Amino acid sequence: MVMLAENETLITQFLSAHAMQLFMGAIFIYYAVKLLVFKDVDAVRPKEWGKLKEENVEPYAKEMGILILCFAACVFVMEVVSQYDGLMGMLFLLLSIAVVFFRFKKIEEKYGNRNHMGM
Repeated sequence: MVMLAENETLITQFLSAHAMQLFMGAIFIYYAVKLLVFKDVDAVRPKEWGKLKEENVEPYAKEMGILILCFAACVFVMEVVSQYDGLMGMLFLLLSIAVVFFRFKKIEEKYGNRNHMGM
């Protein structure tokens, strides 16, 4: 156990070690709720890509919301794994990012407009 400074509490120590991962997870959960509950697809798509067709909004929001929710879970798993082995936690996060980028591209190809930014 690490010795605490006189004015450092357990909460302060916990937040100094884990605040960034908790903040990232909370942001991802926020965007997942915006997609799954409110169907706000414009929150995750650049304005230059244009609007989705009306029939594609709901399936796009569902798939993208689930993807972002899974990525939030990966961030929390990475935090637990990194407590035991920092390198494995980082590798897990990099693998998760690669999978999210791949799935995002596939979802955009499936539901998005074909005429934006070379996709």
